[in-house]
Amino acid sequence: MADPKVTGLRSLELAVYDLAASTAFYAQHWALNEVSRNGDHAHMRASSLEHHVLTLHQRPKAGIVRVNFAAPDAATVDALHAKANALGAKTNAPQALSAEEGGGYGFEIVAPEGQLLRISTDVVQHASVIGDTSRPTKINHVVLNSVAMEDQLRFFCDVLGFRFSDFNGHMNFIRCSSNHHSIALAKADGPSLNHVAFEMHDYDALMRGVGRMRMGEQELGWGVGRHAGPGRNIFSYFVDPNGYAIEYTADVDQVDDSYESHTAEYWQAMPLRPCSWAGAKTAPTARMREAMGGKLVEARNGQVNETCDDAISNKMAG
Repeated sequence: MADPKVTGLRSLELAVYDLAASTAFYAQHWALNEVSRNGDHAHMRASSLEHHVLTLHQRPKAGIVRVNFAAPDAATVDALHAKANALGAKTNAPQALSAEEGGGYGFEIVAPEGQLLRISTDVVQHASVIGDTSRPTKINHVVLNSVAMEDQLRFFCDVLGFRFSDFNGHMNFIRCSSNHHSIALAKADGPSLNHVAFEMHDYDALMRGVGRMRMGEQELGWGVGRHAGPGRNIFSYFVDPNGYAIEYTADVDQVDDSYESHTAEYWQAMPLRPCSWAGAKTAPTARMREAMGGKLVEARNGQVNETCDDAISNKMAG
């Protein structure tokens, strides 16, 4: 296969301090449905056919456990695995995946900054969508804080087949589908989760989701607004019980290979940055900034005295 590549973002797995509290938050306020729970972890679906979009793992310390991507077929999985090995990446062998996770076939690979990724195909889908449009439909993008941005960028593009979309001076935006970006890499002091964005059906659905969160006494950390930068999506940000930044988003730019990438100078010259509706009058709260920088999780992790694996994402899952 000449140019194997991943074709979409499937799900995100996060370590949480309290599994019961976290699953209750994501079910009651964020409007995901629990698919299954097995001991120390739970899988949660959005309204689309995807088996699940979020997995929560009970751990002493919070952090990214794994980011999961889709491939179109088993031949592509095998070709990506062969390419990754040829380029010196750390992988395990492609294999059948557990039925609890939706089954399928895939392999794991470690990114340069230690994030554990999985590439999979043939994962079981649900028989029907959930008709409530106030619920998230899928994960739209994941933003990773990064020290070695260029290493990370080369890895995602050279090994997994991502294409470069834009650089705004702070983030590299890269895509693996028509979505303007499925991954963004943000300059930071260390690798962590900047935020995860859940796609809403449209603006009305996003506002209904925001309303549900506010009626649940959840503080709006930034928005509602429309980014005056790459992707130009509508946004609303909150902080989950663990200190992770989470976003409802809608109307993200859809692009193809004719899309013209832009430099930091282009995006920084946009009027009314960072929000094209209200400029700097729509700005993240101090707590939201800390969450996006990974500081809330870092501070709480620093209070944990138990011995544990401090780099969950640096090792292959057992």
